[in-house]
Amino acid sequence: MGLANEAGYVFRDRYPEREHVYRRFDEESAAARASLSCHRNVPYGAHPGQEFDLFPAGDGAPLVVFVHGGYWQSLDKDRYSFVAAALVPRGFSVVLLNYPLAPAAGLEAIVESVCGCLPAVLEALGMPPPFWIATGHSAGGHLAAMLAMTSGTGNVALAACAPISGIFDLEPLVETSLNTALELDHQRAAKLSPIRCPPVSCPLTAFVGAAETSAFAGQSRQFMEHWRAAGQHAELVSLRDKNHYTVLCDLLEERSEIAEGIMRVAQAFRREEKRIEWL
Repeated sequence: MGLANEAGYVFRDRYPEREHVYRRFDEESAAARASLSCHRNVPYGAHPGQEFDLFPAGDGAPLVVFVHGGYWQSLDKDRYSFVAAALVPRGFSVVLLNYPLAPAAGLEAIVESVCGCLPAVLEALGMPPPFWIATGHSAGGHLAAMLAMTSGTGNVALAACAPISGIFDLEPLVETSLNTALELDHQRAAKLSPIRCPPVSCPLTAFVGAAETSAFAGQSRQFMEHWRAAGQHAELVSLRDKNHYTVLCDLLEERSEIAEGIMRVAQAFRREEKRIEWL
C-alpha cells in the first residue's frame, strides 16, 4: 500500500500541544458534566458503543448533535462534554454521540450506526425539538455530514450541517497508514464519502482551522463547493491560527466563532420559518 497522502492526514507527532489540548478538554468536560443537567450513556442500539449523552436545555430548545473524531478508531464522547457547555447556555440541547470503532467495526457499520441514532435521541428528549443541527469534528465531521445527508427525522427539520475540520472525501485515506484499520479500497471509500452524496435542502456552515494541512483545508473547501453546486447556501469559516487539534478550543472561548456560527444558522432558520408562515 502506498502512503502518498500520509503527510496530509497523519500528523499527531507534529503537534506537541496535542496532549495539553486533550488534558484541557478532559478537565473542561468534567466541569461541564458537574455543572449541567446530563442524561449519561443513553443507548441507541445493541452495540456497547451505541450510546449518547444528552444535555437538555429545556422544552422547545433546538438540538445540536455532535460526533467526535479519532479517525473512526479512537476517542470517546466523554472528552467532548465541553461542547455542551458552549451551546446549552446559548439555548441548544446537545447530544454527544459514541459509535462502534474500527477495526472491530467496518466503516459501513459505523456510518449505519450513527445514521440510526435519531429515533432514540428524540425519544430521550421527550418533546421533539423545533429543529436540529448536525456537527462533529474530523472523522466526526464526516459522520455528521452522513447523518445529515442520509437519515430521516420525521417531522423534525434539519436546520443546518455544520462540520468542523471534517473529512468528506475518503479516497485520499486509502493511501495512508490509517487504512490499516479502515481497510478501504477506492470503490468503498467513494461510496462512503459525503462529497459523493447529493446535498440535502439545508445550509452548510463548514468550519476549518486556518493552520490545518492543505489536505484538510481542501476537504472543507471542496465540500462547500459541492454544496453550492447543488444550489444550497454554503459558507466556509476559517478559524485563525487553529490547527487540527486546537480548532475545538474555539468552543472554550467566550466569543466562540463556532458557537456563534451555529447560533447564526439557527436564527436564519427561524426567520425562514416565519417567512413561510406568512406566505
